[in-house]
Amino acid sequence: MEERLQLVGRSFRSTLGTNALTPLDGVGVVLFTGTLAVTHGPWGLLAGLLVFGTAIASAGPAAFVLAQLGIVSLLAASSTWTMALAQFAAFFLLVGAAYGRAPTRHQLGRLALAYFASLGVVWVLVNSLRWLWQSALAFLALAALLAYAVHRYERVALGLVTAEGDR
Repeated sequence: MEERLQLVGRSFRSTLGTNALTPLDGVGVVLFTGTLAVTHGPWGLLAGLLVFGTAIASAGPAAFVLAQLGIVSLLAASSTWTMALAQFAAFFLLVGAAYGRAPTRHQLGRLALAYFASLGVVWVLVNSLRWLWQSALAFLALAALLAYAVHRYERVALGLVTAEGDR
């Protein structure tokens, strides 16, 4: 009798076979890689290829998170336009992770509004506070407050609690 070994979990090959990059992921990777390659040469190209590999090998927002880390590490001292172009490119990665193939116009509008509003808040915090850690702490506090407000709204909308309080 021949015994077959069963793989526990998913292999890299099966992940690649089931992961379908969306056209939005492709646009995001091309724009992001191009922006970093023009501004930082080979290191930017390498960072863009790393984001591309992450987009292929993973599902969800991992490529977007890696793109944000690349923006922070490589473009921290760059011009505002370069940073804006890189964030615009990363937006396509976020849309691909959030909605998949074809988001509706309203979904795209809501996500764009939330994304660019959060970027605006970060920009105001970084330019108004003296140290970067203060900006990060203030942004985390605002994000936690917003997450609680959305959580509370969803609980009321689902009828799990009343608007006046938990009963």
